[in-house]
Amino acid sequence: MRTLSIALLCGALWTPAAQGAADEPVASAAAQDFDARVFAGVAAQAEALPDVRSLVALRRGRVAFEYHRSGQDRETLQPVESVTKSVLSLLVGIAVAQGRIASLDQPLLALMPQLADSNDDPRAKQLTVRHLLTMTAGFQGSDRRFFDAKERARFAMGRRFEVEPGTRFRYDNPAADLLAAVLTQAVGETPAAYAQRELFTPLGIEASDWARDEQGRHLGFRGLALRTRDMARIGQLMLQRGRWDGRKLLPEDFALQASARQNSGGPPVSLPFGYLWWVAPSNAARPPFVASGFGGQFIWVDPALELVIAASSEVSPASAQRSQALDLIRQRIVPAVARSQAEMPPR
Repeated sequence: MRTLSIALLCGALWTPAAQGAADEPVASAAAQDFDARVFAGVAAQAEALPDVRSLVALRRGRVAFEYHRSGQDRETLQPVESVTKSVLSLLVGIAVAQGRIASLDQPLLALMPQLADSNDDPRAKQLTVRHLLTMTAGFQGSDRRFFDAKERARFAMGRRFEVEPGTRFRYDNPAADLLAAVLTQAVGETPAAYAQRELFTPLGIEASDWARDEQGRHLGFRGLALRTRDMARIGQLMLQRGRWDGRKLLPEDFALQASARQNSGGPPVSLPFGYLWWVAPSNAARPPFVASGFGGQFIWVDPALELVIAASSEVSPASAQRSQALDLIRQRIVPAVARSQAEMPPR
């Protein structure tokens, strides 16, 4: 039986200036006891779900619960799969704020004129950054040739159109790679380098990895690896509408729009869609929203509960079908936090 590795930190303050430090401040004893009661039994449940590798829950900006399966720890880089797309969307928002991209409605070919000869359909000229962020580019469904393409951006741009851009959602991995290429050209450096300077370093994210394709270009549809706590930091940034430690890392309007319904979405998650984030149905003023990666990688943000949950899982078709991490989040953690909302100790 694998050894249980648990850290019920129950109150390590989420102090941006001290992230990653061994001597993170802790909350009051009352807050620690409260979190211990709310999350009682969650570690044992996670251990009984073999797909789940790690969990970190933040409440009101502090670590309320942390779990790592044996062989994992808080320094382990987790492959976050399509959570990469959600991080890519934030980098696009930063690039727009800096004027590197004129606007979300800037035509793609204005940013990458070298692709103008890749598609002679007039609809190619209508394609914008917003269409890629909302997965409404209008291309026909992807096929396996995408994974063999030597020029992934050119492949993505050269596909046949099925509908007018902006009219229909279709989950589109090649479009995310195309967006990564657009970002690279707009900012003049790789997404990984841009992310480290503009996003990761301000958030205290010191370790990450970002996979490249066969030509050495960073992928957009997957490829990022992060520590689970750092996944949670990204969720907390979005919960805080783009602000961190008194600094605006991301425009508030972009953070709100990215995490709000832009269209009805569809498979594989079958939820409404924002800017490469999924949006859960809710009557809340700001509904929960999710970054989701294949196999059970999640950043779950619930603004009404001031709750962020980061989860990593084994990456396999079987784990994707079992949805163990998602079930633990939706059926155990979120209801427990919601029930305890009225009893929370003062800040």
